[in-house]
Amino acid sequence: MLDVSLESVSFRYDDFALRDVSVTFAKSMHTAIVGPPSCGASTLLRLIAGEIRPQRGQVRIGTRVVNDISASRRPLLYVTSGLDVSGRWSVHHALVNAVRGRTLDREDRFRELSLTASKWQLEPLLERRISTLGDSERARVHIARIELLKPAILVADRLLAGADAAAQLQLADDFYRALRIMGSTVISAPASTAELGLSDAIIVLDRGKVIQSGSAAHVFRSPVNEAAAVATGQVNVVPVTISGHRVASAIGEWTLERAPFEGSGVALARPDDFSVAVAGEDSDLIFGIEEAAFQNGQWIARGLLTGGAAIRIALPRHFPIRKGRLIALRYDPASFTLLPREEGDQPNAMRTDVLPSMKETR
Repeated sequence: MLDVSLESVSFRYDDFALRDVSVTFAKSMHTAIVGPPSCGASTLLRLIAGEIRPQRGQVRIGTRVVNDISASRRPLLYVTSGLDVSGRWSVHHALVNAVRGRTLDREDRFRELSLTASKWQLEPLLERRISTLGDSERARVHIARIELLKPAILVADRLLAGADAAAQLQLADDFYRALRIMGSTVISAPASTAELGLSDAIIVLDRGKVIQSGSAAHVFRSPVNEAAAVATGQVNVVPVTISGHRVASAIGEWTLERAPFEGSGVALARPDDFSVAVAGEDSDLIFGIEEAAFQNGQWIARGLLTGGAAIRIALPRHFPIRKGRLIALRYDPASFTLLPREEGDQPNAMRTDVLPSMKETR
């Protein structure tokens, strides 16, 4: 298998630019590229795939510079969430088309197709036309075709974006596990932050620059800035002011042994950094539930604090959820990440959580 590297790659169009990106994607490893909207992840993947060419710098696959090699001649498979086959084809035809591209005899092709169809639960769909499939069914056909193609390098841009949210993570887990067994080099822009735990490493882009890299767990707990924190999951962005060893914020005040900076900044607080105060225990905040969604075995509730600031907190799966319910909360500010305010940020009132409104609410 081959690694992929970019050396001082730049690309500009309209008001967006990738600037001097240098990064290596290790062979037989899964690297996820994440960042806020318009960070440049899709552009970076297209540069690797040969869909567009860098205006400066080099793209290498192994030791070979591939800047002038067309997309069709690069030893990789580039995929998006769209299933690139005719809607008139049957599922069986789509799978046969994929396995036919490999040097297997007829018996081996039939065996691989049958095993793959069984693995991804496609037997009941084999005679159906692609155009009649639901989103999750189409996603299963898509990843089955990719597995049959056995790519040495897979470049995937939001591959599972069309799948049902409930099935998305399980599909991703099974699929990337299969690619790891094959030894494929995987470079992906994931469809959701839940997929990040399935990767070996992540690279965070912001405004066309690499701002952080490392394991998902490391970036999740030690983001270098707000963009890196948001890119790896839910986060509350709380404006703070530090004076000496004292921190003042909309959620309260606390003292630091050693202040990381002086003046205006933000505290990045994950939903699970807050806990429900038990009976008889002093509380730090009073939180009123506005809406909630059940995610990954727990409730993520959005609500208001005394004074009108909005945050999201994690609650146990058996916690009684009711709109308007008031909850006494505790938090340990040592778990927050404190960062100086970035250039261009305005010291307005406390921002609400960066995520969009929840669709599944109670």
